[in-house]
Amino acid sequence: MTAKTEQESQLPARERGELLVERVLETQTIWGLMGADGWVMVDSDTQTCLPVWPDEASVAFWQRKDLPDSKPQAIALDEFTGTWLPGLKKNQIGLVLFPSGNLREGIVTSADELLLQLTDDDE
Repeated sequence: MTAKTEQESQLPARERGELLVERVLETQTIWGLMGADGWVMVDSDTQTCLPVWPDEASVAFWQRKDLPDSKPQAIALDEFTGTWLPGLKKNQIGLVLFPSGNLREGIVTSADELLLQLTDDDE
């Protein structure tokens, strides 16, 4: 873990969400957390969500002690946008962008909203 990663993990949730999109577009990779029973999901107030991060090191600032067997797992951006996001939408699973810290907070978004951000070439 670098000082930069630690500093980024302490940014406000909205800024971490923007950083995630920027970094994922740059590296063409997004990160999730694979547990013993599959991908780690969390419950927000209204729905089940998949937490995602911009890089492997960022996952460590959220990784939970109650999931000792979980490991960061990379997903190629083309696979994520072509397969994952349509599947998440179909199953009504939201996404938590770059959750961090003890509160595990992050911006909750829909698969459609994240797809728009990741495929918008105008920025």
